Amino acid sequence: MLDHYATLMRILFYSLLIAFIVFLVASVMVWAFRIRRYVEAHGERCANIFFRLGSPMLHDYQTAHRIADRAGKKPGCLILFGRLFGTATALFIASALVLLIRALR
Repeated sequence: MLDHYATLMRILFYSLLIAFIVFLVASVMVWAFRIRRYVEAHGERCANIFFRLGSPMLHDYQTAHRIADRAGKKPGCLILFGRLFGTATALFIASALVLLIRALR
């Protein structure tokens, strides 16, 4: 019974990890192909990828959000990125919790 539980937890962890990677790659693609172009098209500067290793995606998302607020519109790429990145974050937290539960058991 205990071996069955460990196998299920391992499968759950790897499934969550794969889903996290898929959603993270999708959000990076939306950022790279849509949000960066949106920011540059409105005359703002994009985050420098090489000097801001931690958060260029979130910086550009915030800049695009400010531009959209000024224009009074919210483009679909901002909504899509927010949902994809939020889901990736939730999946990462869930996989960390599965690891913690597995370690405590």
